Amino acid sequence: MEIVLAFLGAFSFLQTLITFIIVIGVLIFFHEMGHFLAAKKSGILVEEFALGFGPALFSKKRGETRYSLRAFPLGGFCKMAGEMPEEEGKESDQYKKAREEGRCFYQKPAWMRFIVVSMGPVMNFVLAALLFASVFTFFGLPVAPAETTDIGDVIPGAPAAETGLRAGDRIVAINGEPVEEWDKMASIINQNPGQEMEFSIERQGEVFNVVMAPQEQEDGRGAIGIYPDAVRERLSPFRALGMGVLQTFQVIGALFVALQEMITGQAPADIGGPVRIAQMVGEAAEIGLYYLLTFAGFISINLGIINLLPFPALDGGRLVFIIIEMVRRKSLDPEKEGLVHFIGFVFLLVLIGIIIIRDLTQIF
Repeated sequence: MEIVLAFLGAFSFLQTLITFIIVIGVLIFFHEMGHFLAAKKSGILVEEFALGFGPALFSKKRGETRYSLRAFPLGGFCKMAGEMPEEEGKESDQYKKAREEGRCFYQKPAWMRFIVVSMGPVMNFVLAALLFASVFTFFGLPVAPAETTDIGDVIPGAPAAETGLRAGDRIVAINGEPVEEWDKMASIINQNPGQEMEFSIERQGEVFNVVMAPQEQEDGRGAIGIYPDAVRERLSPFRALGMGVLQTFQVIGALFVALQEMITGQAPADIGGPVRIAQMVGEAAEIGLYYLLTFAGFISINLGIINLLPFPALDGGRLVFIIIEMVRRKSLDPEKEGLVHFIGFVFLLVLIGIIIIRDLTQIF
């Protein structure tokens, strides 16, 4: 039995890891493709287009650009000639030719470089809109609460979340009493604030029990922090795309508000790293493709916003330098700018390492 459980655990971990790599790979691909297409359109030489960091697992040169797949999937890059200062005397022939032809990044007008840098995050927002649109097309747009006891969403930090309940679960009984309608189930919960109750949960055909006490709300009623599933209406591709764009803007606005509240101390700084995101991707994949695509859309928006933050090494930091150059109407020292971005990159690596360690300690 222990061998079977160990095997199932290893299989679940492998499934989560593969799903995470695929999802992150797609998000990074769209981000770097934004830089790539804008650079090509601007006449900038793209020396390498890479997914991942570290040693190259696969590398092939087509035309003037090398395409590579690298060992560590948490990132990628679009290496443009002249984006970072070349060490004098060690320039490649390709770089020298690009400089002679005016195809280096730093040789282009500031407005053109601004577009090239900003297109990475923009493509993340475009991808999110496409993901939401595909959800509305194939699964539908929520139009009314469902009458079943299926859970549509779980509020983080609420009793339901603390006991491990998640979207897609169905509550089949409370204290041994069967429940088939949401209103009846909600009524039982509302009438028992602070009282420990046993909930029978059905998940993917299997039933298990959890014990939790509904939190007392301001009106005196109990609540465990769940929302009902919804009746959905499938949309035409054109209408779904419009709704996808609208939802993308709504999520962007909500995230900026949340970011402002974290900076001002109005809300706790709850930042999840790669380990936590991988865990959430795995949970979304287990529930179904609808939740996986929706969650991927939210991650893509987060990735776009994070990259727009005015921090060195991020796209937002590069945009700040370009804006300063536009205001001064004078080029900045590329070596000094490169040093600032390098220091920022090292700091980001350290920060990511700290977040990964924190996530691991919280999980294990």
